[in-house]
Amino acid sequence: MLTKVKLAGGSAWIVCAAHVVWFQMLDSRRPSPFTELAAVEAWDAWFRWREHTALRDVSIEDTWRRVSAALVSVEPRGEMAMWQTRFMDAFASWRMLPDERLLADAGTGRPLYHDGGLHAVLNAACFVPADGGASPAPDLEALSDCAALAVRVLDNAALLSGMAVPRLRIGIVGIADALALLGRDYDSDIGRAQAAALVRALADGCLRGSILLAIARGARGVRDSATRAAITRAELRGVGPDLLDDAARHGLRYTQLTAVTSQPRLALLANDVADAADPLRGEHHANVITSFDGQRTIRSSGYALTLLQAREGRCTGKPDTLANLPWSAQIAMRAALQPWIDQPIVYPLLATTDLDDSQRREARKLAATHRLGEPVWREAV
Repeated sequence: MLTKVKLAGGSAWIVCAAHVVWFQMLDSRRPSPFTELAAVEAWDAWFRWREHTALRDVSIEDTWRRVSAALVSVEPRGEMAMWQTRFMDAFASWRMLPDERLLADAGTGRPLYHDGGLHAVLNAACFVPADGGASPAPDLEALSDCAALAVRVLDNAALLSGMAVPRLRIGIVGIADALALLGRDYDSDIGRAQAAALVRALADGCLRGSILLAIARGARGVRDSATRAAITRAELRGVGPDLLDDAARHGLRYTQLTAVTSQPRLALLANDVADAADPLRGEHHANVITSFDGQRTIRSSGYALTLLQAREGRCTGKPDTLANLPWSAQIAMRAALQPWIDQPIVYPLLATTDLDDSQRREARKLAATHRLGEPVWREAV
């Protein structure tokens, strides 16, 4: 029997030939409250469970509890409580946001996941200490652990829904918020390097989560070409030899997991962090929320700017935002992230004004240089 133990950051995981058991020491943190009215409205409009006029989710904690209870229903009975605690902790701390359809429908009795893949995102901003400090740094180990947990969350969702060939995608939001809280400029070499470190931790965690599930639930072809390609890709990314050895020995449950895609509803729910790799949209930007009772526009400054304003006495300078960034900054940021992401980053870039023909040609050339595909733009609200 193979046993592997890792002790770090208050957590430990034990891998055996038959199954995986994960223990986590719970800390004293309280779940993060809503800090943006727009996030409350997003939850109420899109994710709060109602039956006719009756509210079933009285609070956001009811939503987390409903979703996590549904997800752990596929776990062994003796492990349900442990996994529900872990899922709840990740959701309630805003560190992980599961698929929109999970949030809206899991545990309600409504059908789940009609087609397409399942997504989850990690919120980079919530791996940065909220209280700042002299030299704040992101908790990359916690981010990696959360990414591994996200693989299990989505695998459980796939089992729950009976998906024959699950396509799971795990991405990230709040990169620009994390950089602002760290005092790093979005359009800078040091900012891009910090963002790349965040997504590298995401990629490492997803790989580890895939190996753990391969051991616990079975690999999808230990020696097939997709698995060999995934291991080669991980080796080129500089993944440690121990993890590569485990992947070669046990195989992978999923060979492609990381994808930076636009998830605006999840980003707004997470106290209005920047979507995916987007820059901050600035103070008092507009959020349009459409629901069963109509459409409304709510203005918000977003998670990072609100937090920095609350720390006003300790803040130096203002973070760069969409209005004062060149159009090339977003492409440069995507280029820094792409080496760690399994899928091409191709969702539309954010723009405030139309680019002229020469700028569009230059954008296409720059994107092609970094193998990002044809750039497409979307208008900021």
